[in-house]
Amino acid sequence: MKNRVWDKVKDKYPDLMLVGEDKGENPDNTLIVSKKVSPAIAGQVSAALLGLKDDSSPQAQAVRKSMDIQGFQKTTLKDFEHTLPLLKKAGVTKSYDFD
Repeated sequence: MKNRVWDKVKDKYPDLMLVGEDKGENPDNTLIVSKKVSPAIAGQVSAALLGLKDDSSPQAQAVRKSMDIQGFQKTTLKDFEHTLPLLKKAGVTKSYDFD
């Protein structure tokens, strides 16, 4: 959890424990798709989100306005290289059950 989120919620969830700090910046509103999702579906969702930036339709404009964004950009593992060690320290693995 980024500290700005942690600071807002830590009093609501006393069982949460801060396991480290992320000094880097992660892209906001990042979509992480499970490898269990069909590549075709993941590609469709990705294309729809990446396409919002240049889409001039009223629907796309409404989405951008409601999210207060200009659009989405493609990210890579390199964008999160400072965060991945923290996830590992917190016990999040490829088989981690988020349910």
